[in-house]
Amino acid sequence: MKTVFVLCFVALAAARPDKNARIVNYQAGIAEDGSYDATYETTNGIRSTSSGISYPGDKLNTGNYVIEGEYSYVGDDGVTYTVRWTADENGFHPEGAHLPDFSHTREHIGFVDDHL
Repeated sequence: MKTVFVLCFVALAAARPDKNARIVNYQAGIAEDGSYDATYETTNGIRSTSSGISYPGDKLNTGNYVIEGEYSYVGDDGVTYTVRWTADENGFHPEGAHLPDFSHTREHIGFVDDHL
């Protein structure tokens, strides 16, 4: 869940500053299996959706959460920027037309488990 909050702050920081912006739509729910869905929209054009599910581990405080979503915001140039992302045991993976392509990085450094 920490990732979700970080992403919300990233979206807010990237958007045009607007001290009068307000949340106009917020919906969230957690299912019995631990999965969740959340969405929000603000008056200054920020939109975010995410969903995730928990995969418990064999021992206490182990396992992982797999989350995906997207957020968009209107930049100072008037362009709407959209970031689609996933977050899992291998980190945060953003994709957007305005972002550099780091998809080849895993080929060079491998997965997190390879370095533990």
